Amino acid sequence: MSMFYVFQGETYEEERSGEYVWSPQLTKNGRKNAGYSKMKEICKGDYILHNSNGKIVAISVAKSDCYEAQQPWELSEADTSVIWDDDGYRVDTDYFDFDVPLLTSNYVAWMREHYIKGSAFTTAGRGKQQYMCSLADEHAAFLLKEAIRLQNSPEVLSKLNNALYDIGGDR
Repeated sequence: MSMFYVFQGETYEEERSGEYVWSPQLTKNGRKNAGYSKMKEICKGDYILHNSNGKIVAISVAKSDCYEAQQPWELSEADTSVIWDDDGYRVDTDYFDFDVPLLTSNYVAWMREHYIKGSAFTTAGRGKQQYMCSLADEHAAFLLKEAIRLQNSPEVLSKLNNALYDIGGDR
């Protein structure tokens, strides 16, 4: 299983209620975007950590491989600052909301010290400015362990522990 990290910001509530992640295929200027193209790598059973406005608020499990899909109506109707092309990529997911979100600013120093090229965090320890990212196993294990420390829900704890085990972070 692979671990991904999504920066949802303004669209978290809509995507959460619809149980999916969705991105356009191209930018509004008609160009490819690494964060959108990354969606095509997600397969059924993969895990996604969800960041909304600087907090990791949920983990989800992909119920489907990524597939091409039109923009869901609730995103096109949402009050956001972004207008997307209708042709997109979608992954259906099961979301598990955290009891206690992780404030990513608490982990900037650790992420900076443990920078890994190709993961969801920059050399400065901050999240990349793209929608979907791969999450390096070391980063995933660290964040999953932090989340496990704070959660109470047996269902959420089960998903977090399963993800940690699947990436080999239980050592």
